[in-house]
Amino acid sequence: MKTYSKMLMAFYEEELNCYAPQGSWLVIADKKDTKKGLFRLPHYLYYFVSLEHNRMPAEIGVVKELEKPITARELAEKDFHSKGKDYSVLSADEVEKYTWFLERVNAQPAHTPMAATWFEQILPKKEKSLRLHKKFFTGYTAEEKKKWFIDE
Repeated sequence: MKTYSKMLMAFYEEELNCYAPQGSWLVIADKKDTKKGLFRLPHYLYYFVSLEHNRMPAEIGVVKELEKPITARELAEKDFHSKGKDYSVLSADEVEKYTWFLERVNAQPAHTPMAATWFEQILPKKEKSLRLHKKFFTGYTAEEKKKWFIDE
């Protein structure tokens, strides 16, 4: 199984709707995850949750290098453990979702902020899919960006 050397990490900044503790791993939120009443998002935005610390929500994550590479199955097991589910019933389809996530994260350079949004296509038929993409910041100083995305 392929290993991945980068992971999406959290940074704590309430102004940016990032409530997950600094440095915790992030995954795309499940349908049963909640924002815990901390913030509201427009219908086209989605969010991440941390794998530790009570699955706290974050609107934005930052790509960071891992000390030890991880496989999609290991990430899926860690996510199932944080949900309190038994990961012995983990299917290949579930692992494929984590593979998709890790491939998108590893395609970006380190210290890149990322977000998740819904993409709606109306023609030829109505479809809604989740996109994981780079997040651009304007109106912030270089020092603020460095504090959030580069410093540990």
